[in-house]
Amino acid sequence: MKKIYLFLFLIGWLTSCETELTDFEASNQTNAIVVYGEVNNLSGPYHVRLSRATAYDPYDASEYMGKPVTQAHVRIVDGSGNVYNMSETQDGYYEASPIFKGIIGQKYQLKITTNDGKAIESDLVELKAPAVFNKLDYTFVNAEKALDMKFNVTAEISDPAATEDYYFIKRQDFIQFITICPPPPPLPQPTPVCYNKCWRAPFNSQPVLLKDFLVNGKNIPIPIGSVDYKDYTDWIMQLDIYSVSKTIYNYWQRLEDQRTVGGGIFDKIPAQIVGNLKCISDPRQEVLGAFVVGGVTKRRLTINRFENVPTDAYNKMLIDIGVFDYRYSKFQLWDCQTAGFVEYNIGHNLPPLLQ
Repeated sequence: MKKIYLFLFLIGWLTSCETELTDFEASNQTNAIVVYGEVNNLSGPYHVRLSRATAYDPYDASEYMGKPVTQAHVRIVDGSGNVYNMSETQDGYYEASPIFKGIIGQKYQLKITTNDGKAIESDLVELKAPAVFNKLDYTFVNAEKALDMKFNVTAEISDPAATEDYYFIKRQDFIQFITICPPPPPLPQPTPVCYNKCWRAPFNSQPVLLKDFLVNGKNIPIPIGSVDYKDYTDWIMQLDIYSVSKTIYNYWQRLEDQRTVGGGIFDKIPAQIVGNLKCISDPRQEVLGAFVVGGVTKRRLTINRFENVPTDAYNKMLIDIGVFDYRYSKFQLWDCQTAGFVEYNIGHNLPPLLQ
């Protein structure tokens, strides 16, 4: 895991990685205020998180280290002057009314007044229309060894020709796993119901960044990669595509530049990371993070790893299941939801796909 140390103005949001970017240390910025929030075209409620950071993960809005900024006056203001106040639901975590929903074409700005009088504002940004999926599909790729078999995933979005567009794409995988049920108890004891199919959602902090330079108005492929064939359980891939401003795109691009700096003598110097927030009452007050305004479209693809797979490939995969113990046979359980030894176990059901 690659740590990037931030000195003075080197800063860093959001979710995934070749070398994971998960812990930003804000050296000499112990008084810096970290802000992360969103407004989009999907149903709310929207949230804003505030803290004074010593370290934080800019790719995961849930991972902030430091002291929460409490009792702040937080509101979202639109281009027509309407004000949407947010209430503090837990320390440093502010929530808008669930009936407030972003409108495509409207402009939005975040305003914050801390309890010690610091006034923080974001840019006033138009909420762009969400991208349109043109393709999201997969094909099976056979191989001599089971570990080399995979499903290639292809995805495309249709880019509008009339505008200059920037995209930020988050990928979340949901992978079904199976556990082994214990032997039934001796009679006359009843046999408990066995729940042996659950889901895990591995953390992913490596975003995909796209812009329509040289491909304006065309279909833009999304580099997704592949899914392995280590089991025949379902694998669901969710893509969240944000249509964002150039400022936010550049912010995330600089984060990616930071992530890919390898430490060699020919590597580029880490870029200064600038978000879209500033303290208007005190220019000396550092403000990190971003307020993201953009259209979002979400799509899930179910990769069926059981049907339409060649028999020889299926048989090789079954052998690997036993060799690598993908069924966790040493840990027999009546309910897979209690399998704490399975990383990122989210239980029996997937979270809803908010629209």
